[in-house]
Amino acid sequence: MREPQDLSGDYNTQLSPEDEAKFQAWAKASGRERDTFDYDLRGAWKDNAQEAANGHLPDTYKKPNHPTFSQESKYSTHELQGGRWVEKKSGKWAFVPSSTNLKNMGVDGLSRYFQEREPDAELDLPAAAQLYPNSYSK
Repeated sequence: MREPQDLSGDYNTQLSPEDEAKFQAWAKASGRERDTFDYDLRGAWKDNAQEAANGHLPDTYKKPNHPTFSQESKYSTHELQGGRWVEKKSGKWAFVPSSTNLKNMGVDGLSRYFQEREPDAELDLPAAAQLYPNSYSK
């Protein structure tokens, strides 16, 4: 099983050379240099995005290869649609993956991600999930 595509060089907010230097210093000091793989960390930094209580930054800057790339991302389009977060009657949050999420991660990859990284959320698989069982796609 291969990893999702590395988008470190894509889907990044453009910064001035001065801001890029400040961003690089901040990313290094905070240990977040690798977070650009699936997240527009420059955009979050520029907009002074704040971490939630669970340590997550907003969905606004998630790239299409992020396991929970959602409709809230600025990169979600009709052609490259993100999944959606829904609040259950119980008050618990669930993620309904889109075909983009399923193509990138497969059902097994998403299930593993939710077990490891989103233990307080549910993965609500649509019926079409059977088309993407356990492998990443190109």
